[in-house]
Amino acid sequence: MTTNVTVETDRKDERKRKRGAIVKFSLAGAALLGIAAAATSANWSDDAWFTADATAADGIELQGSVDGGTTWELADTAPGITFSPTELVNMVPDSTYTFEVQLWNDSDVPLDVVAATVVGGGILADVQDVTVSADDPGVIAAGDDSTVVEVTVVTPVDWDEVNIGGTGTVTLQFTGTTLSNP
Repeated sequence: MTTNVTVETDRKDERKRKRGAIVKFSLAGAALLGIAAAATSANWSDDAWFTADATAADGIELQGSVDGGTTWELADTAPGITFSPTELVNMVPDSTYTFEVQLWNDSDVPLDVVAATVVGGGILADVQDVTVSADDPGVIAAGDDSTVVEVTVVTPVDWDEVNIGGTGTVTLQFTGTTLSNP
């Protein structure tokens, strides 16, 4: 029986040693985790914040002139600027007439300008008889930038005699659209 007691005592001692080693390793692991956590939380940090102010365009304004750009007028609604170009006086068949108008972009942003509408009235009403065209000005820079637009009226060779002594009108509408910022 002495042998059994000794073996059993040895087993108990071995279990105690193993348990002690497990406890020591567990405590060492916990200590390492605690040190790592402390090292992580001991770091300092700082932020950089930005606030950017933004404003929309303060309006767009396309103005017109018929005197070479000496005077500019708002012409946001029809009939707009009414004038009598000397180039459209005493019109006859088979002829080409040109005159100029000026456009000024009085906006804070560039405008893409197109001749949206060209309409004839009176002796210039029949588009099959008379051709009226205006150049598309394209992009006009913001501020003090202006451009000249040439308007062309063409009468056909067989322009009807009913137009003798008649009068007519040409109505032009130019539309300026803001450009998208890519």
